[in-house]
Amino acid sequence: MAFQQGLSGLNAYSRALDVIGNNIANASTVGFKNSQAHFADIYAGAMNGVVNSNQIGIGVNLLAVQQSFLQGNITTTNNPLDIAINGNGFFRLQKDPVDQTGYYTRNGQFHMNSEGFIVNSNGGYLTGYTSHDGVSVNSASIGALSVGNASIPSEQTGWRTRINQDQGGLILGANLDSRDKRALGPITDPEWQALDPFVWGPSFNTNMYNWSTSAAVFDQTGASHTLTNYYVRAGESGVASRTWYVYTVIDNKYLVPNSTTNAFPTNMLQFNLDGTPDTPPPPYSTRLPLDMTNTFGSDGVTYNLTSDTPPGKPWFSQVAGTPPYAFHLDMGQTTQFGLPFNQDSAIQDGYTAGSLTKISIDSLGYVRANYSNGEAKIMGQIVLSEFKNPNGLQSVGNNMWIETRDSGQPTQGEPGGGTRGLLQSGSVEDSNTDLTQELVNMIIMQRNYQANAKTIQTQDQIMQTLVNLR
Repeated sequence: MAFQQGLSGLNAYSRALDVIGNNIANASTVGFKNSQAHFADIYAGAMNGVVNSNQIGIGVNLLAVQQSFLQGNITTTNNPLDIAINGNGFFRLQKDPVDQTGYYTRNGQFHMNSEGFIVNSNGGYLTGYTSHDGVSVNSASIGALSVGNASIPSEQTGWRTRINQDQGGLILGANLDSRDKRALGPITDPEWQALDPFVWGPSFNTNMYNWSTSAAVFDQTGASHTLTNYYVRAGESGVASRTWYVYTVIDNKYLVPNSTTNAFPTNMLQFNLDGTPDTPPPPYSTRLPLDMTNTFGSDGVTYNLTSDTPPGKPWFSQVAGTPPYAFHLDMGQTTQFGLPFNQDSAIQDGYTAGSLTKISIDSLGYVRANYSNGEAKIMGQIVLSEFKNPNGLQSVGNNMWIETRDSGQPTQGEPGGGTRGLLQSGSVEDSNTDLTQELVNMIIMQRNYQANAKTIQTQDQIMQTLVNLR
C-alpha cells in the first residue's frame, strides 16, 4: 500500500509543480489568471459498506486545477487601444464580423486592422454595441466594433443639423450694452449720438451700427464663411431703446434677408426692462430661417447663394420646403444688460471634411473617433461579459476562454453596470501571478515530492529486509 500511496503523491505533486511552472511562465502575460492545485485524499471503500475504524487512505489525488480571477495590477501603456478592466468582467471576442460565436478574455491588448475593426493579436474581433449615427449606440444588438479609417465628409451648417431645427443651425449669444448711447434718429438728448441709416453697399461705414458679432459657417463643400450680425439700436428711449435691428451678412458681401420679407432684410430683437429677451411680435422672432436664395450684394446685385452660377460665391444647399431656407439663426441667448458688449457664444453644426487622427475610449467603453476638423463621433460601446461561475470556463489558450455548461451563459452589458468593472484606456491588466508566493509553493511541492519518493524508498528497503530473512 505504501508504494501506491507514494506513487499517488509523486503523480499529484508532479502535476502541482506543472501548475506552478505554468504560473511562473506566465508571470508577464497580460490578463493571465494564475491557477492553484486542489488535492483530495483517496480511501478504498468496503464492499459491504462497513466502516473500519482502522481505515488507512491509499494516497492523494489532484482533485482540480482552479484559476484565481483576482484583479491584476494595471500598467499604463502608450497605446490608446490597450484597455484594462478594473473590476469584474471579460472582453467578448468573435472570429470574424459575421460569426457570432463568443470568446472571452481579460487581455485588453487591441489594435485596428486594415478594415478599421478593433482586433487583438490573434485576429479576434472585439464586440460591443454599434453606432449608426455617430451620436448614440444600439444596445439591442452586439457586433464587431469598427472605427473605420476613412475621412468624414463636410456638413453644411443647418443642413444635416445636430442642433434641433427649432433652436437653429447657428446659435449666437451676445450682450448688447444697455448703456450705449448711439441709436437711429431722431435724437433729442444731447448725450446721445445719431447713427447713420443702415445702407448696404459701397458707402457702408462703422457709424451705421452699434456692435457686430461674427461666426464661421460652412457651405455644402465644407468651405468656411463668415456670418456677421450688425446690431442697430432703434431709438433713445422707451420701447425703441430696447429694440435692436439685426442685419445678417455673409463674407461681408451678401446681406441675407429673413423669411418674412426681402424688402426689409433684417430681424428685430426686443428686450424686457430687465434686459432679458422679449418675445417679439410677428413676423419677428429671436429665431429666424435665413433665405439664401435672394441676397443683396454689396455691389448692388442680387445673388442666389444656393446656385453655383456665377462662380466665386458661397454655395449653400437648400433645405426642402417652401420657402427653401438654408439654415436657422437663433439669437434667443442675446441680452441687453448694463455690461460691456460681449459675444458670449457661437454654436453651429457644420464642419469641413476631416481625416481620422486618433481613437479614444472612456471608462464606460464608448469608442470615439476624433478627426482633424475637431469633430468626434461615437463609433460604438464595448460590452463586458460576466459568468456566474467563471471557474467553469474552459481555457483554450491565447488568453481566451469559452463558456461551458458549468460556467453558465454570460450576462452582458456596458462597463460599470451591475457588478461589471470600468475600463481604463491606455493601460493593461498584468498577470495576477505572485512570483514570491509561487517560488515558496514550488519549494513546498518539491519537498512533498521528495517525501513521497522517500516513502517508496523506505517501503522498498522494508521489502528487501523481508526477502533477506530467507
